[in-house]
Amino acid sequence: MRARTTWLLFALASCMVGAVMIGASWALLRLDASRITTEQVALREELVRLSLWRMDSVITPLLSREIAEAGLDVGDDPMPEGVRARFVIQAGGRADPVGAVDSATKAALVAMIAARPGNTPAAVDGVNQGKLAGNYRSAKGGSGPNLVLSQSDRNELEYNKRVASVQDQLYNSSLANPTFVAEPFGQIASDEGVAAAPLAILELMRPLWWGDELVMVRRVRTADGEHIDGSWLDWQAVHEILRGEILDLLPDATLVPLLADAQGDDARRLATLPIGLEPGAIDLPPSPGTRPLQIAVGAAWLFVVLAGGAVALLLRGSLALSDRRAAFVSAVTHELRTPLTTFRMYTEMLSDGMVEEQKRDRYVATLRREAERLGQLVENVLSYARIEADGSAQRGQATEVVEIDRVIERWGDRLDERCRSVGLELRLELDLDASGLQVRVDVVAVEQIVFNLVDNAAKYGATEVHPTIEIRVSRRAGTVELAVRDFGPGVPESERTRVFEPFAKGTAHQSGTKPGVGLGLALSRRLAAQMGGRLELRAADRGANFVLSLPLA
Repeated sequence: MRARTTWLLFALASCMVGAVMIGASWALLRLDASRITTEQVALREELVRLSLWRMDSVITPLLSREIAEAGLDVGDDPMPEGVRARFVIQAGGRADPVGAVDSATKAALVAMIAARPGNTPAAVDGVNQGKLAGNYRSAKGGSGPNLVLSQSDRNELEYNKRVASVQDQLYNSSLANPTFVAEPFGQIASDEGVAAAPLAILELMRPLWWGDELVMVRRVRTADGEHIDGSWLDWQAVHEILRGEILDLLPDATLVPLLADAQGDDARRLATLPIGLEPGAIDLPPSPGTRPLQIAVGAAWLFVVLAGGAVALLLRGSLALSDRRAAFVSAVTHELRTPLTTFRMYTEMLSDGMVEEQKRDRYVATLRREAERLGQLVENVLSYARIEADGSAQRGQATEVVEIDRVIERWGDRLDERCRSVGLELRLELDLDASGLQVRVDVVAVEQIVFNLVDNAAKYGATEVHPTIEIRVSRRAGTVELAVRDFGPGVPESERTRVFEPFAKGTAHQSGTKPGVGLGLALSRRLAAQMGGRLELRAADRGANFVLSLPLA
C-alpha cells in the first residue's frame, strides 16, 4: 500500500508538472508565432511604404514640370514622356491644345473634354477628382514618447507625411512660374492683385480622373476671365514608369485608378496621383523551420522528461531497496531463530543431564550442523553486504593463478559431508582435457560459490529416485566450466529470470519450508563476475544445472 501511494503521488506530481509545461509551451509558441507574423506584416508594410515613396519620388519631377509649364506654349518641342498633350478650357467649354500636337491627339483631346458635361472653370470641382489635395492631418491620438500607434494610425501618419512633402514640392513648382501669382486655395484674386499681375492661380494644380483618362487641371484668372489649364497624362506610360520603379520590390503589384467615391486605404495610395497600389503576392523570406524558441522549449521538455525519469528511477530504486531490506530482515530473522532455538534447547538439555549418554553424540552433531548452517548464513550475508558496499571493485581483484585440481581438493570433503547429511551421493567428474589447467581465480570465492550451488541442490533437489548431485569439470572455449547438477524437480520456467535476484526463493518454498534467505545464487553470480567469470542456469532434461565458467590463466 505504501508503494502504491508513493507512485500515485508521483503520478499526480508528474501530471501537474506536465500540465504546467504544456500550458507554458503553448503560450510561448503562440507568442513566437505571433511575433513572426507581426514581423512578416511589418516587412510587408515596409515594402509597400518603400514602393510608394519610390513611385511618388519618380513621378514628382514630371508633375512639377507640368505645373511649372502649364498654359505655356513651348512651340514645336515634343511633349515630355508621360504627357500626351497640354490644353486650355475656356469659358463655355471650348478646349484648345497648347503646343505642338498631332491631329489625332488633338481630336482625341477635344472628344475627351466634350464627353464631360459642364466643362467650365466653375464646374471643375464637380469633376470626378482624385485625392491629392487635403490639408496635412496629424495622427490620431496625439504624440509623445510613450504613444503606441496602431497600424492604421501609422499608415495615416505615413500618408500625411508623403502628402505634405508632395504638396510642398508642387506648390514650389507653381511659384517657379514667373507668369503667375499664386493666391490662397479656392479664392479669386483681388483687383489690386490683378493689376499687379495680369495672371493669377486660383487653386493648386491637381491630378484627377477625367473618365478613363488621367489629367492635371487648375483654375487661373486672366484679364479675359477664368479658364482651366491642364495636362493630359499618358496613363500607360505613367503606369510603366511607376511599375518599373517597384518591380524589384513588388513584382506582382498592380496600380488601379482611385475615383472620387473610391474608398482607398491610405497605406496603399500614392500621394502624387489618384492611384492605389495592390501589392499582390509578396515573396517574404521564409521563417526558419526550427526557431530558437522551439529549440529552447524542446530542450526544456527534454530536461523535464530526463528529470522525471531520473526521479522515477530513484523512486523505484528506493522502493526496491526498502522491499529488499524488509525481505532481508524477515528472512534473516526467520533463519536465525531456528538454529538459536535449537542451540538454546539442546544446551539446556545437555547441561541439565536430560540427555542419555548414548544420545549425547547425536545432539552434539546436531549442534555442530546448526552452527555450520548459521556460519554459512552469516558468511553469505557479510559477503553480499561487502559486494554491495564496494560495487566499484575491479574485476580480477584478489585472484591468483592456480591449477583447477588444487581448487577441487579444497572443498571436496566439505561438499561430500553436506550431501551425506541429507542422504545424497556426490559424484565428481574431471575431464582429462581439464586436468592440470591453470585458472586465475579467487580460490575462497570459488569454494563459496560451489558450496552454495551444492547446498541449494541438497535442499531443493533431493529425491529418492535419483539421490545424486553431480559436479562435472570440463574445458570449453578458453574457460573451465564447473557444472553442478541435481535430479530434482528443477527450476520452473516462470522463475528462471529471477532466480539470481537477491532474496528470491521459489514459489513453492516462500512459506519457509526450506531454510535459506535467498542470497546464495545472487551472491554467487556477483562473486563469479568479480573474478571475470560467469554463472548461469542451463537447460537440462531433468533437475537444475548451474554452470560456473572460470577464465584460464
